[in-house]
Amino acid sequence: MWRLRECSLNDEQLAAAIGVSSGVIRNRRNKPQSWKQGDIDRLASYFSMSTTASQQLTTTLGELSQQVATLPSAERRRIERALHMKATQLSEYNLSGWTIQYLLRMHQSLSRT
Repeated sequence: MWRLRECSLNDEQLAAAIGVSSGVIRNRRNKPQSWKQGDIDRLASYFSMSTTASQQLTTTLGELSQQVATLPSAERRRIERALHMKATQLSEYNLSGWTIQYLLRMHQSLSRT
């Protein structure tokens, strides 16, 4: 994100570079927590930065979603309470893209337990 602040591209150019609309860029500049993990991957690629950590996170989140879905209901509910998120939401965010806001919320929830 620090590289984005130093970037000389305007919203339209940046939007074209990562494949979103300029309105999305303006919104995400105003609300940084709304950036999606996929957008950050595309930004990293655009700026020739490593995406290894993000790829590992994507893999781990997919595995977590699958494992939680196979748990007995009592154990699944315990995990959902710890994550402050339903198992269906985990699956949905894996498909639609995790926002920084939800990743941070899950991290904070797990840090407290």
